[in-house]
Amino acid sequence: MSSDIHERARMLIALSRAEEDPNAEESWLAAHLESCAPCRQFAEKAGETVRSLRAIQIAAGGSLVFTTQLRVRQRAEDLQRRQERLWVVWVCCAAVTLWTALTTAALWRGFAWMGQQAGLPAPAWEICFVLFCFVPPILAAIVLLARGTYQEVWDVRQK
Repeated sequence: MSSDIHERARMLIALSRAEEDPNAEESWLAAHLESCAPCRQFAEKAGETVRSLRAIQIAAGGSLVFTTQLRVRQRAEDLQRRQERLWVVWVCCAAVTLWTALTTAALWRGFAWMGQQAGLPAPAWEICFVLFCFVPPILAAIVLLARGTYQEVWDVRQK
């Protein structure tokens, strides 16, 4: 028999101790172990080694256990807070979307009525409507961006 077959058998023995899933190679290994005494002996020693290692009790110190429990609790609290914040964000987004849909329809009708009362052509009051709806958010974004830029410059100067 070639050493390749024995290497394959040893590799399967090592893997079969880590994986408990029987597969097609397990049946080949079983047949090989019946006919090959050195590989069978290797499998027995590997089994004894695994049993010996499993018998060793490893105890963690009290401070390690306490620190680990503390960190697990902190991580769980962080994840819970993050989930709660995301829930608030989703609810706020839904509320803003609904409110925007309702007020946009009302504003459209209001601008149409004011345009008719003032005798303005439709494109004129429609442009006013668009400006009324989009200019405030654009100005707010510019202010927030400028504030962020200023804050970044301030942070750099502080360092």
